Amino acid sequence: MSEKDPTMNSTAGQAGDAAEEARKAAEAAREAAAEAREAATAAEAENGKAAADGKKDGKKEKRKKTVGQEILSWVLTLLGAVAVALVIRAVIFEPVRVDGHSMDDTLADGEIMFVSKFDYSSNWLSFFWQDDATKENAARFTLGGNPAINDVVVCRYPNRGDTNFVKRVVGLPGDTIELKNGVLYRNGEEQAETFLNDSYRSGSLNEMSAYVVPKKGDKLTFEQGNGYYMILLNGEPWDVRSTRLFCKDPEGKDMIFANKGAEITYKGTTYKKTEAGFADLLKTLSETEFTVDRDYFFLMGDHRNNSNDSRNVGAVDRTMIVGHVRQILFPFNKWRGVQ
Repeated sequence: MSEKDPTMNSTAGQAGDAAEEARKAAEAAREAAAEAREAATAAEAENGKAAADGKKDGKKEKRKKTVGQEILSWVLTLLGAVAVALVIRAVIFEPVRVDGHSMDDTLADGEIMFVSKFDYSSNWLSFFWQDDATKENAARFTLGGNPAINDVVVCRYPNRGDTNFVKRVVGLPGDTIELKNGVLYRNGEEQAETFLNDSYRSGSLNEMSAYVVPKKGDKLTFEQGNGYYMILLNGEPWDVRSTRLFCKDPEGKDMIFANKGAEITYKGTTYKKTEAGFADLLKTLSETEFTVDRDYFFLMGDHRNNSNDSRNVGAVDRTMIVGHVRQILFPFNKWRGVQ
């Protein structure tokens, strides 16, 4: 029997040892990988917890409003909405309801009009609870240009507060207006007025002597006689027709001529024809030349026999014209433009 080769035995031993070492190394690697997975899982769980804690902390920071804060928030929101509405009414448009028949057949009673403030407008800084006199003395600001002939406008009258009326512009500043047999003459020229119903042209209201519409810069003087006085506009006798006229004297002091001359306000004091001191005032006025301070417009309703307009209340100044009627909004089946 032959002896074993010592070299072969040594090699086999070394191979076994190497295999054992490799096995241990692989097992160590598996253990290391398992530990890494556990560490990653723990880190992920920790991050999730931290995120949840962060959300909780965030929710805790957003505190619930008190009742007072909620009320204040609602009040501020409401005030903001009111402010936006007022701005829209002042500079964009305002819905106005037709009340009455003075604009038949152009507008019907009860219709809702779109009154544009883009073209021109006048805004009064007054409040609904104030009396008419206070409203009429409130500050006003006008926007845009001026009305044109035959524009349909929303306006206001002297001594009527902020009550709205709707009429048509038939006379511009400086025009001479006259009615003969129901036909309107402007500066001596007959006006076609195709929008009128001819049946509205008859009656005493359709006769009016020539009236000069005042314009800014015109000269107003008083001529006093024995127990009477006469108004002159640019040196010619002038038919007042209840026009409330705003003028200034050479010193810039205000003079307001109202109620067909029965009431005159000068330098802040109001004088009435029935009161003492009026005759002395007329003597003072007759020695002064006044300058008209505003442009005026002559307005009439399309139903000439059923309209309270400039034939009765006189021409109205620019600040009394609220806006330009552009459209009928309601009823929907009557939707149309206004000419």
